Amino acid sequence: MKLNLIEELEARSGGIKVSDLAAILGVDDKHIYRMAARGQLPSFRVGGAVRFDPQEVAKWLRTRYGVALDTGRKPPVQVKVAEGQKQRTA
Repeated sequence: MKLNLIEELEARSGGIKVSDLAAILGVDDKHIYRMAARGQLPSFRVGGAVRFDPQEVAKWLRTRYGVALDTGRKPPVQVKVAEGQKQRTA
């Protein structure tokens, strides 16, 4: 069974190393370090090492990319229309 990124993170427990998270997300270690240092990615430090809570990273991904927490689907988007026309959801 192949898991998507968020499911893979949610299936993990304990702190994740930079190299492990970089491999999961398909980016360079340096990119992960930069995002963590800027506060763009939820992280914590153990001594001098940067670690990631997989549940927090999964929540961050869902929030960042607009995926609803309960369904794994994007929530409906309200589309503004001109007066006199019906409003629809995307």
